[in-house]
Amino acid sequence: MDRDRTLAHLSEDDWGRPDSSSTQLYRDLCALRDLPVGQLTPTSLHLLVTHQVGLDVTALLALEHVECDPLRSVALYPGDLLAALLRVDHSFWTDHPALLSRMSALLDRLRTLPDGDWHLLVSAAEQFPG
Repeated sequence: MDRDRTLAHLSEDDWGRPDSSSTQLYRDLCALRDLPVGQLTPTSLHLLVTHQVGLDVTALLALEHVECDPLRSVALYPGDLLAALLRVDHSFWTDHPALLSRMSALLDRLRTLPDGDWHLLVSAAEQFPG
């Protein structure tokens, strides 16, 4: 993946430009789609993954961050980026077996941790398809 390209260029969908009637969320998502993907921060990825935007790219980038520090708080609470990935539709993971395998390995690693921040994610992880 060319990290100098934007989500808008990497995807085939045309969102159009936000106008005065667009919500702030839509304007924010459009602005993030216009950034080179290499410049997307964990907080930006949290927003994009939560709204399931450009998952072919954003889930991969988010997973890279989560693999380094799964319980890091990027927006709301410890492990929130991981939680956003856990809420991604199961069909995405089925269609991306390499990412599914990486997520499953990460969850297996986390299951060995003592209770703590991880317990907030247990129910979501138990429903994960991997």
